[in-house]
Amino acid sequence: MKTAIEYDGHVFSTRDVLDESDPEFIVPVGLVAACSCGWLGASAAPGMEGKGGYQGGEAHVITNEEGEAERAAMAEWRDEHIIFIEDSAIPATLAKHIRDVGEQLDALIQADKPMAALAAIRLSEGNFARQARDAALRASYLDHSWSQIGEALGISKQAAWERYGKVRPEAGR
Repeated sequence: MKTAIEYDGHVFSTRDVLDESDPEFIVPVGLVAACSCGWLGASAAPGMEGKGGYQGGEAHVITNEEGEAERAAMAEWRDEHIIFIEDSAIPATLAKHIRDVGEQLDALIQADKPMAALAAIRLSEGNFARQARDAALRASYLDHSWSQIGEALGISKQAAWERYGKVRPEAGR
């Protein structure tokens, strides 16, 4: 059956649980729910118990009814894993946008345009603290005044100096 289902970057899959009691005749006897993030559902397979935040249980036994074990594993993935991340999961597209903004700020800083990075950070209401520090230090290194740096961030020169002025970056940074 192999159903493709995804939730905010978490992709459902199954793993076989094997009966290895006879080394010459190893057969799949069940399925265990799995997620692309590394979470594993209940498993009777040695060494797989309790991985990924779910403890104990039995594997979903493969029966003659086609797809029954996979449907049970999918229900477990949804009910035991996804339900707990729904409220705190960052949508994949939002996470990508945030990383992209951080990379663009880093590029401005490295291109010796820290004042532009500081102005963008001000628009974000201070949500890029590391980039704010790096941009302020770089601006200072490039001889921008603490008044200019504070103004770019929407704070006083004294606040800018106290927050970022204690250390200067190396020349190559």
